Amino acid sequence: MLTSQFIAKFLAARGVARVFGTPGSDTIDLIHALANEGVDYVLTHHENTAAYMAAAYGELSGVPGVVVVTKGPGITNLASGISSANLDRRPVIVISAIISPNILEKNPHQEVPLIAFGALIAKLSEEMTHANAAELLPRAYRTAISPRPGAVYIPISPREAKTDLGAGDAEAGKIIATAIVADRGGVPDISRAAELVRQARRPVAVVGVGVVGTGTSAETVAALEALDIPACVTLQAVGQVPNDHPLYIGMHGWYGSSVDTMFDQADLILTIGLDGWDVVRPYRATVPIVSLDSTDANDRTFQPVTVGLTGDLGGMLTALAREGRGERDWGTKEARACYARICDVETGITSGHKPGNGIAPQAVYRELRKLVPRDTILTADAGAHKALAAQAWEVYGPRSYIVSNGLSPMGFALGAAMGAKLAEPDRTVLTVVGDGGFLMYAGDMATWARLGLPMVQIVMVDNAMTQVKSRQLKAGFGTEATSFQKIDYCAVAKSLGVEAVRADTIEGFRVAVQQGLAANRPFTIETILDAGEYSRMGSQS
Repeated sequence: MLTSQFIAKFLAARGVARVFGTPGSDTIDLIHALANEGVDYVLTHHENTAAYMAAAYGELSGVPGVVVVTKGPGITNLASGISSANLDRRPVIVISAIISPNILEKNPHQEVPLIAFGALIAKLSEEMTHANAAELLPRAYRTAISPRPGAVYIPISPREAKTDLGAGDAEAGKIIATAIVADRGGVPDISRAAELVRQARRPVAVVGVGVVGTGTSAETVAALEALDIPACVTLQAVGQVPNDHPLYIGMHGWYGSSVDTMFDQADLILTIGLDGWDVVRPYRATVPIVSLDSTDANDRTFQPVTVGLTGDLGGMLTALAREGRGERDWGTKEARACYARICDVETGITSGHKPGNGIAPQAVYRELRKLVPRDTILTADAGAHKALAAQAWEVYGPRSYIVSNGLSPMGFALGAAMGAKLAEPDRTVLTVVGDGGFLMYAGDMATWARLGLPMVQIVMVDNAMTQVKSRQLKAGFGTEATSFQKIDYCAVAKSLGVEAVRADTIEGFRVAVQQGLAANRPFTIETILDAGEYSRMGSQS
């Protein structure tokens, strides 16, 4: 069989139903081979959107998202998409074209050192050929799904894609049929960690993105319950401990000074799946830190680590739940009080808010929560609204809140929402994006319209890069670099095939959301904000 056929059969056998990308003439053989195996090619208008779709699709489906793009600018355009998937611990396989050596000698058009470039931002970066594909593709797949999950890059030239696979058909068939599982590692001796946890009277836990990548939310919650430990989450781990769980204290990061107060009162900190890429504010402890992770138990953001254990995260949590039980001086009462303060005081609507100035951003999330099902998926873009969403949006379980916080690129949310909807077509999907992020990837509104995915997009309009602008104002600087003109976002959306309405009051917003949910097609709400609330909230004063 041809190498392109092997690639297509290998991916299809593992449940890859679609790949994402912006093609070039040098990828048509692979695209054709994929189509013959029933694998759809989802065309996007920017390569990064393809990666954001693949990342969310992979996280929710359990099968790595696959991106197929052209050489040269196909990959340089994709830099943020590869980097964010890698830092966010989302399994993605990127396949691009690469210039064949025989052509490179004659015509170096679009020449970029792709392997070296990919090595800077991916877990693995190796050129695939007819001679090595039978070994490289399974290894790349395992690398993508094993802790820590991430992006792998395996370009192949058009010439190699059309060449017979080095392995024979019988050997190739065995490789295609052989299951590939993630390398989880073993369970180390937890006795010292269990002793520290058992002796602690006021422990607090920090649940990180490593729980997402290993799918160990259930084990995490079970351990917290068995050990009676209040817990916060990092931004990408929102939902791993449900917001209405009695031991949930909030998100550690932008908002949550009450979480910091609990840290200061604790006599032990337990970190679970912590990753510094997803921690906004590092913490220097004066009490013991017990750290559990699948790959790195000595994360530099929570230090100093007293006992750090690496291995099968679910297995370690189960063992700790059994051996770390002890008497506690706090629990659900203190946890509920901490979270209530975040909701009522730190992210509450302030007395300075005037409805005539627009909608309070906190009210956007609270109103949405009243109107959509409990298992709704929400994707949030980079910006001030993302920081707020991590606390103001209620999430009741894993695989329901999708953001990028490792690289935190603008424009992530729409692609992620489309990938989520393709992976979970029966669940309600919302996407929240700032006006800046909307403009950055507006072209892929056309992708959304073409796919006809029934989702509601909330565009948070304040005519500025507000997260940066607020810091300029606090420093007494001008805002020339962060303010821009008013745009008719409804007109932009409609011109690209998406129904849209404008809301500038909370009552109008409520009606618009109900209209969007009932429409059962792509729907955008241009939401006019009172952006001053971002700086007036209690946690910012």
